[in-house]
Amino acid sequence: MSVWASWLEAIGFLENLLNRYTPRMPCEPVFAVIDTETTGFNKRYDRIIEIAAVRADSHFNPVDSWHTLLNPDGKTIKNSHIHGITNDMVATAPTFSDVYGDFTSFIDGMQLLAHNAPFDSKMIVAEVDRMTGVDDDEDEFFPFIDTIDLAKQILDRGPYNLPALLDRLGLDNPDAHAAVADATATVNMLHALFGSQRGEIGRQILHQGQAFHATNTWQVSHAAPLLPRNI
Repeated sequence: MSVWASWLEAIGFLENLLNRYTPRMPCEPVFAVIDTETTGFNKRYDRIIEIAAVRADSHFNPVDSWHTLLNPDGKTIKNSHIHGITNDMVATAPTFSDVYGDFTSFIDGMQLLAHNAPFDSKMIVAEVDRMTGVDDDEDEFFPFIDTIDLAKQILDRGPYNLPALLDRLGLDNPDAHAAVADATATVNMLHALFGSQRGEIGRQILHQGQAFHATNTWQVSHAAPLLPRNI
């Protein structure tokens, strides 16, 4: 590990300890961290059964959140042992199309982030395709940035999965595999990971990225490429 990376990691760990006793004062949200829980990994056959968005300010302080369980339109949940969501829990939940307007309104104007963004992106786009009846190899416009790629630019060795990064930074996520908990943990991970440079890094990400706009998802357009971008 480089001296710079070691220094950032040490500073992030120490600042996390201080933050446990110093309340954060969030400002205007500019980022939205998205997480989903699904019935499996195949975008054609599996469905989203929980979706969450946690908005954060330019210094990666959590501001507010939105989340819901989703009815997978009769798809049987066989992986409840992973996320704890059962068929009974989603039996009366809204469908993706029921909440899509609320979801996109909440993240409108935000730069989208997700840990392992290609997975969440493909599952969300697949749900939109089912809802709109459009499936012609073009994607609705969800310009995600992958927080794994961001972590790789700060830390020169892995693992880079969320539990490993949280442990490395001295952070907890007692409700892991709940969508809103994982999205919140990702925000907290970025806050600690970037340390005293978080404000500058946040500005660079916003400058290089592209905000989500809800109106774009109602027309067919090419999906924005995912990171890496340099920070």
